[in-house]
Amino acid sequence: DRLSQSERGRVMAISIHTNLMAGNAARTLGSHYNRLSKSVQRLSSGLRINSAADDAAGLAIRELMRADVAGLNQGIRNANDAISMIQVADGALAVIDEKLIRMKELAEQAATGTYNSTQRLMIDSEFQAMGAEIDRIARATDFNGIHLLDGSLAGEHDGSGLNATGAMKIHFGTGNESAEDYYYVEMGDCTTAGLGLRQTTDEKLIKGWWQEAEIDYTRKTIVLDISSRKSGSYDNSPEAVDGLYGIDYYQLPIGLKNITVISNTPNQSIAHKPHVCLFLRNGTQLTGPPTGFKPGTTSYATWNPEISQNGNLTHETLGNIWWNNQSSSKVIDECIKNDIFDVNAKYNSDNIIYNQGEQVTISGITIKMITSQNEIGCFDAFMHGGDPVSTPKTDEIIEISEITSDLVFMIGGHAPPNLINGCNNYSLKIEAEFTDTFLERIYNESTGSTGGDIISIDTQEKAQQALGRIDDAIVKKDNVRAHLGALQNRLENTISNLSIQAENLQASESRISDTDVATEMTAFVRNQILTESATAMLSQANSFPHMLMNLLG
Repeated sequence: DRLSQSERGRVMAISIHTNLMAGNAARTLGSHYNRLSKSVQRLSSGLRINSAADDAAGLAIRELMRADVAGLNQGIRNANDAISMIQVADGALAVIDEKLIRMKELAEQAATGTYNSTQRLMIDSEFQAMGAEIDRIARATDFNGIHLLDGSLAGEHDGSGLNATGAMKIHFGTGNESAEDYYYVEMGDCTTAGLGLRQTTDEKLIKGWWQEAEIDYTRKTIVLDISSRKSGSYDNSPEAVDGLYGIDYYQLPIGLKNITVISNTPNQSIAHKPHVCLFLRNGTQLTGPPTGFKPGTTSYATWNPEISQNGNLTHETLGNIWWNNQSSSKVIDECIKNDIFDVNAKYNSDNIIYNQGEQVTISGITIKMITSQNEIGCFDAFMHGGDPVSTPKTDEIIEISEITSDLVFMIGGHAPPNLINGCNNYSLKIEAEFTDTFLERIYNESTGSTGGDIISIDTQEKAQQALGRIDDAIVKKDNVRAHLGALQNRLENTISNLSIQAENLQASESRISDTDVATEMTAFVRNQILTESATAMLSQANSFPHMLMNLLG
């Protein structure tokens, strides 16, 4: 009776079906419980951000920072591994240093006149042993299978293959910028060849054709692909012997196997095609136009130039093989002068392959000649058979099993005298597999150490000359050690910087990601009390409908 009309409208009705107080208490309890659960999760994990829902931007920043910290820590390990590698190399160089000092002592001993030849030979015996031990140490010193002192880590770095070559790339940063994330460790060749303690000899392989070739060191394959070159036997200009015109000459050395030589001059007549000749170094001809073949015919008897000087190879006799023109004679003369053939080599045409599909085995080498067309008679381009002026041909191929004796390889063209420019552009492709013997050979050739022996001190003059070369070798070795020492110091400084960087980045990540335990514990206690209070009130609210029983009773 005392309540006004408006006040009576606000009085909650007592009903059986709906307990609004219990619903309100349950909703509040759920909210408090969720916050309590989040506090428990943060306190138990130690992380403020446990899912993207906690802090999406913070999560992204944290993951990037974690990645950088992991990268920096691995970079520290990389740098430590590099220091270990340098220490292995420096230890080996210290032993090489002892050997060089002993060699200097022996050379000084042999240089004096108080020893006779027999005694000098004894001294030289130990000298040679010291040199051999230097080579063994340089070739045997490796770290994780990577050879350190044989020149493998010299030159430009190339990491495109499964096995990197050249200078070693030490990576320690989070990106790939040369100014901040990596640098190179390069070690020179510390064999007796690299230190200049071997006798130098004349270059035997006239053209280091592997310098033009693509070499796959993983699969051990090599491909030389030459195109757009001219071959003109009748071009008598001086340029005809430069390699781009006239006749090219190479050598296929021991260590190559499963070799394919492909020659092609598209859409050209036979008279404009190149000829490929293979010789053993003793003068035995295996493929190519033979002496006694008359251009423009299929006869081998009507044109037979004189083989002079008792059959010995000269530029005249080999020039006759190439139609006795001035250009080819110049090339042959250069080959003789540079000793691409053995001394006193004699020309022998008994083993030339005449027909396509034929093969010959000589000196352990099996050679087969094939063509992409069914040729009958002489092998075109290699043999210049068939119609000499009008028949276009396709690929001609030589297949060689494994080279057990160096082959002299020449390619040149033939054209009638009225065609001053000779053959049109031709293509030549050599594909082969190679062994470690080939790798060692081309390495020695490229460094100028073509199989020379270790210098000797078996005479007084040689011993005196060896003194200066040993001094130079010691300086070269010391340059390598000094470089390695500087790199080790640099790597140690790099590790210090990386450690500080990783520590500070870890601290930054912690401020974003980790739980503030004091603050979170305060929130936990508050949410715990609110949850317990809400639970108690929900229990009371659930008991209110029982009052209706009094009204009904």
